[in-house]
Amino acid sequence: MPALGILDEVPGELGVMLWRSCRNVTLWTATPVAHRGALFAGGAADVRQAELGRLEVEPELVAPLSVMARLLESPGGMDVGRVVNACRRISGWAERRGALATALDFMQAAAQAAPQVAALAYAVGRLARRRAEYDRAESWYGRAIVQARRSGDWRVYALGYSGLGNLNMQKGNFPVARRAQMRGLRAALRHNLTDLQGIAYHDLFVTHIETGASANCSSFPARAFAAYGPDHPFVPRLGYDLAYHWSLQGYFEESLRVALALEYVFDAPAERALVLGLIARSAGGTGDVAVFEDARTKLDELVHGGVEYDTFARALLGVSYGAGSLKRWHLAEATGVRALEIATQRREGRVVMAAEAALDFVRSRPEPSPVVQPEEAQAVLAGEFVRALRRRPVLARG
Repeated sequence: MPALGILDEVPGELGVMLWRSCRNVTLWTATPVAHRGALFAGGAADVRQAELGRLEVEPELVAPLSVMARLLESPGGMDVGRVVNACRRISGWAERRGALATALDFMQAAAQAAPQVAALAYAVGRLARRRAEYDRAESWYGRAIVQARRSGDWRVYALGYSGLGNLNMQKGNFPVARRAQMRGLRAALRHNLTDLQGIAYHDLFVTHIETGASANCSSFPARAFAAYGPDHPFVPRLGYDLAYHWSLQGYFEESLRVALALEYVFDAPAERALVLGLIARSAGGTGDVAVFEDARTKLDELVHGGVEYDTFARALLGVSYGAGSLKRWHLAEATGVRALEIATQRREGRVVMAAEAALDFVRSRPEPSPVVQPEEAQAVLAGEFVRALRRRPVLARG
């Protein structure tokens, strides 16, 4: 039965109402316009509105759910734009709460209602990728690219290739990922899309990190930062990737410096998990037990918080390596095993390989890697990131 993930993620009567609303939109979209007028039974709108009135619904859901009730009342004359906007708002509400199946189903309903809008197809692909629904994600990214090319929406065209690159990164198919990223970069350069140039350089940087070709990517983070500018919303993510890269190279002090500046920048649990894993890894490398323990404890609370996120396996690997640097071998192995279990369950080929490598590493019990002193350019770049991150609003601690 379609959209059952909504019932799994949103409990009670609200979940049932959201499930019915999504199915209503899907049915309405699939029905020829000439036949929509008699689609729903008389009085269905009144029943839905009464149900909505009895529920304690968050304020941001009231308007979009009212539109869904209106759809039952007047399916023949309903404006597509209103339906699409309502679906997008519900999708955004769900994504912010980690209910990715709900977010995906409503975004797909919006994209099906307005198939000519490339941005909606791209948004479906992005959410499907986050859900590790790879075939679904690839299909929707492909739709986005085709529609963007037809309509001349070069921003979504470039983003679609970026999404395909990230999808293949997640699957561990690095050659395909790099080809998609290069196509996205060429589109961004051709159409003078500066921020998307930043995204493309950023994506290529991550690909080179993951393939071990770090010697060939030294200019990418600086190019991405210059294209973004210090206030771009993707600067924290770039800062994370740069700090992660430095942790792989043994530049633990600079990595920890940037990672600590990131700790209270992100509010989403998925992103906070990654940062905490990086802090644990870098703190372990520097021998800072107190900072390592603080990050490990906070990450443990997130992982056992009752909601699964697509970053937990990677974050746990940071703890595993950090514990190994501190010669806490039992903790390092147990954490690596948990990361492998999560990655295997989610079919994340890249993270599975990383978890297996981490376990091989900690089981060999090597001597800790020495802390490498940064070059002047690295120290300067770290300082630029720290200053940019400190300009942002800091979330409440606790």
